[in-house]
Amino acid sequence: MSYTSLHRAIGVPPGPVTAEMLEQAVALGLSEAEDLDWKQDADDVKDNRETAKDFAALANARGGLIITGVREDGADHAAELLGVPDERAGSLVDKFRQVATSLVRPFIPAFKVYAVPLSASPGRSAVVVEVPRSPEAPHLVVVDKEVMRYPKLVGTGTPWLGESELEAAYGRRFALRQDAQVHLQRLYDELRHRSLQQDPRRVWVVLTAVPTVPAPVELAPTVNPSVADPVMAEILDALPGRSQSLLRRHVSSPYPVVGLRRSIFTPSRPYTAFSDRAQVELHHDGCFGGGLNASSDVQIGPTLLPQLHLESAVRDLVTAAVLNAGLRGADGVLQLRVDILANSPVALAERDGRYDEQIDGSITLDGSLPAQAARFVTTEAPVADLVAIPDLRTEAAKRLLLDLTHQFAVPDLLQS
Repeated sequence: MSYTSLHRAIGVPPGPVTAEMLEQAVALGLSEAEDLDWKQDADDVKDNRETAKDFAALANARGGLIITGVREDGADHAAELLGVPDERAGSLVDKFRQVATSLVRPFIPAFKVYAVPLSASPGRSAVVVEVPRSPEAPHLVVVDKEVMRYPKLVGTGTPWLGESELEAAYGRRFALRQDAQVHLQRLYDELRHRSLQQDPRRVWVVLTAVPTVPAPVELAPTVNPSVADPVMAEILDALPGRSQSLLRRHVSSPYPVVGLRRSIFTPSRPYTAFSDRAQVELHHDGCFGGGLNASSDVQIGPTLLPQLHLESAVRDLVTAAVLNAGLRGADGVLQLRVDILANSPVALAERDGRYDEQIDGSITLDGSLPAQAARFVTTEAPVADLVAIPDLRTEAAKRLLLDLTHQFAVPDLLQS
């Protein structure tokens, strides 16, 4: 959540709203602002389209909070923390979520609604709507079946965006997309030149990921090699067994080796900043960089990249990237990029049959078709969906694998 006027007024860092924060706001008589709206009950909330308009307007501006359960004094100052009955609070949470999902396009990344139980008033809760400043702006509101409009926030009013404002808003959205691509390239370059040991017999599958809504890095714990990283522990738990997981085979410990604004994991000991089998970097802002040595152990003939290794590497790294973004609090859309890195020709081999079990959804490679290998392939999907629905992670990995095999299903892989 962004740092709102509520957080600033009572001197707390970004984070969910608590009952204690609301009590302090009332004691201060905190006034409404462009990023803070008090409502006593749903009677203050007009029809669903007006509610959707408020959500979209905040997302199109700087973001903010809409808090139901606070009585004002007639001059927009918080006067009393009343809350609403818990049962009604639950129905309002459901209603606000439904309104945001059905009437605002596109869906607002990191949009959150939750009830805050009031310890001083048992059986009553405040309802908080957190609307972030959205990287997907501009957001429109479905006014009726054939009319959609874009609201903006001016003071406490919500007029509609004009043509020139709409053009500028879309320009900002496309610029953010381009920034994400630049960030992905920078993460890849860092891994390639700083961390991954390269030789003619080594083939790296490298995945980088960038969320459009970063996690708050100020809330991340200090990296301690003596303490297991909880995010990495969750990632290892989510991976299949060693016989099916290239990442688990190379990295089995949740203890980082080092990290500055990131936690770094590698089996290389002692760690000299270069890894020969695996390097996983969990950035505290939800970004990700990881590389797995996917080449075959066979030393005779050309360097081989087995299909099974390619599949496992992509799926494992997608899982790690998604869970890192979600568990650290990133949101929005997750941009994913996969590169195959080698400094000499590599033969793409079909399954070698050394494993007892095969990964489902495998792709049969055709090495007879000539093709020109691209530098990388990309895909994207909402962070929240990828975290909540494992099947969507599988689909994202399959899209990347399909594009990779279209690009690289030839005897020689050349990566400049």
